[in-house]
Amino acid sequence: MTEENANVGKQAKDIAEAAGTSVEAIRSMAEFLDSAFGNIVSNSVGLMGDKLAYYRLEKAIALQEAVDAKLAGRGAKKKYIPVSFGLPLIEKATVEEEPALANKWTNLLTNALDAGFGKPVRRNFTTILGDMEAIDARILDVIVREHINNGGTSSSLYSREKLTGHFRLAANEVENSIRNLMRLGLFKPGVVEGGVSMGGHKVSSYKDTEIFGVTGLGIDFFYAVSEDGK
Repeated sequence: MTEENANVGKQAKDIAEAAGTSVEAIRSMAEFLDSAFGNIVSNSVGLMGDKLAYYRLEKAIALQEAVDAKLAGRGAKKKYIPVSFGLPLIEKATVEEEPALANKWTNLLTNALDAGFGKPVRRNFTTILGDMEAIDARILDVIVREHINNGGTSSSLYSREKLTGHFRLAANEVENSIRNLMRLGLFKPGVVEGGVSMGGHKVSSYKDTEIFGVTGLGIDFFYAVSEDGK
């Protein structure tokens, strides 16, 4: 055994003991990182010790197992993803405590790794998902599904009042979520054109969050964090 291999083995043992898991699980996670990033990481065990920290390992291993199961269920061919995308995703996914959002992180990594996934997966999707609350994700799902099912266009608009009734939440809570989704670029304020013209231009009314629309980015993000990309 070379000195380098001995050091890696000792590091895996130390991390496993600190995390209360097995050396095999640590090595499996290391292999998963290398397979995802194209063997860019020469010492994945050391990387995990530096970047994920011991308390994240249990969730990191659970994430690996869930992603592998989803990819196997699809019969998907795996592709490499950039470290600049993958590491921030894993770092944020392994501190997520809300089950619904944790599942979104799993879906995002699964779709990014799936060579057959034909929709965009942008680097900033990790930042967007990291800035969302569970209610934001629920509202986005409802609106985008309605948008797609009804053949919505870029000019289609949706009512905050109806959304408040659908979720049976306080109006300000729904408004705050819509504003956050607008801030993230997934929703856009509604603008309604009237029948009156001035100077050759129709007079329009800015509806802010009262009536709002979905952006192209919002639709792409919805697919990227959805089960089977649907």
